[in-house]
Amino acid sequence: MTELHMSPEVRALLGPEGLARAAEVSLVDGTCVYCRTRLEGTVNMVVRTNGTFVHVVYVHAACGPSEVVPLPADHQPPVPANGYDMTMTAAVLDHGGTNLPVLVAETVAKAYAFDGSSGPGPMPELTNAVISSLLGDGFTLISRIRQAPPQIPEWVGVLLLGHGPAGEDGLLVLDPEGGKFYAGSVELPSSWLPAAAHYGWAVLYVGDVGLAELRGDDKAAVKALRTAAQAGRLVGARIAIGTPAPNTAA
Repeated sequence: MTELHMSPEVRALLGPEGLARAAEVSLVDGTCVYCRTRLEGTVNMVVRTNGTFVHVVYVHAACGPSEVVPLPADHQPPVPANGYDMTMTAAVLDHGGTNLPVLVAETVAKAYAFDGSSGPGPMPELTNAVISSLLGDGFTLISRIRQAPPQIPEWVGVLLLGHGPAGEDGLLVLDPEGGKFYAGSVELPSSWLPAAAHYGWAVLYVGDVGLAELRGDDKAAVKALRTAAQAGRLVGARIAIGTPAPNTAA
């Protein structure tokens, strides 16, 4: 179990909205940005900022303090395909009476843009940099979990079954430029592969949902997605999925 610590300096910079956003983050499966091992025990929040955006990351207490790290004025937030610690949850979830294969990506490290013209003090309204970027790439802002969002071309998910370090399944999600939106392990429910093979696609949702703590509870997962959608914190699209050919060996 992890215990999150924020220094007075970090709290003062983030302000009420930033602190509320920070409280929504699940550190389950997150990794320390310094030593790249799993977060556990006391975890410190580090905020990197240049006055127009903040990049919120997490470190072990033994690896570094909770602090605000200034960045150059021309420094830009990392794009979704680079620089975000991310978890991926696979599920088959009801969409208006139809069960669809779903992937839910949640960034552990967060980046928010804000209007820096107001000067020192707590940050004004925050815009999620990942969601903003994905909307520009053709993703749809989700308001209801009733039907699959439109498919976007040239995004693809490639399954690497049994290729993980411990024999777990892997997933590679590529954007149109070949950038690795996600590269890591994924736990596939038994019904997920047949559903993805049937449709040839999966629904990729991205946002602050909290599914890492709800794996295996489909009803709770749908409720969490609906809550995120109603709060304007969820985008989605259908992406092509490359599924392995059936094993026809005798």
